[in-house]
Amino acid sequence: MKPSMGNRKKTKSMFGLIAVMVGFLILPGFLSEGWISLVNEMLILALAACGLNLMLGYAGMVSFGPAGFYAVGAYATALILIDTNLPFALAFAAGPLVAAASAVLIGWFCVRLTQVYFALLTLAFAQIIHTIIFEWYAFTRGDNGIVDIPIPQMLKSITHYYYFSFFIIILCLALLWLIIKSPFGKTLQAMRENAQRAESIGINVRLYQLSTFVLSGFFLGVAGSLFCGFNKNVFPNYAHWIKSTEMLVVCLLGGIYNFFGPIVGSIVYLFLDKVITGYTQFWPLVLGLIIILLLLFLRGGIAGFIAERMALRRRRGEQA
Repeated sequence: MKPSMGNRKKTKSMFGLIAVMVGFLILPGFLSEGWISLVNEMLILALAACGLNLMLGYAGMVSFGPAGFYAVGAYATALILIDTNLPFALAFAAGPLVAAASAVLIGWFCVRLTQVYFALLTLAFAQIIHTIIFEWYAFTRGDNGIVDIPIPQMLKSITHYYYFSFFIIILCLALLWLIIKSPFGKTLQAMRENAQRAESIGINVRLYQLSTFVLSGFFLGVAGSLFCGFNKNVFPNYAHWIKSTEMLVVCLLGGIYNFFGPIVGSIVYLFLDKVITGYTQFWPLVLGLIIILLLLFLRGGIAGFIAERMALRRRRGEQA
């Protein structure tokens, strides 16, 4: 590709991203509070899925337990706000840090195994987290959850919290983008393709996997803390395997080998969820059919399919 064409492509991509960001910024001026809440939920789920996809799509580490760290982040923020007088900013920051700390401990065990054993061990730890939250009434309030979580007055408005979430999520996505484009991210992709070869040239695969596990736990914790403030309630089902499945489906739906795949997947997933459940109670059946069709015809997910079509059209334009 000629340098000028490469620069033109980057410029178009940059303008496209700016246009999308501006679109999200002006949405509150055109949508009702109900739709703004839905978009906010989409963005939070997108961040959680992007955090998971750092492991899944870039490092090739299939985790069945991302909801565990999501719940740890949410509960850490909620418990600090309920049981202490610390300000919201510190409670919010503590959520992802506690999630990352728990990821260090859990990851130390998990990365010793590979493939299906790694996946099952992550599921086991997530269920342990769920059981602790569900049963420890004296600390987590058990299956009653934690309700009426206090947040600052300025964030009680749905629109204000939307902008707060948007700023945090854009910052996190930018950090994820830098991680993926860094030498660290390129090493993860090399490990995904052939971990044994990467290890043979001196790469400490286990250390990179543990680092990825911790980073993923951090971003999942951010998403959990955001949802804690958004919903003002937290419940044990945040750590349930169904929540983990939701995040995996979002990644697969959008495309795990495309940075924007989980974002597209979260928007499509929640939109379909809200629309289809308004007509039928058999949403899981519809979702199952969608996943089957996706795996058969769109193996790269929605974003991957769009990227392939755009690349094909670009090549045809260059040849013309």
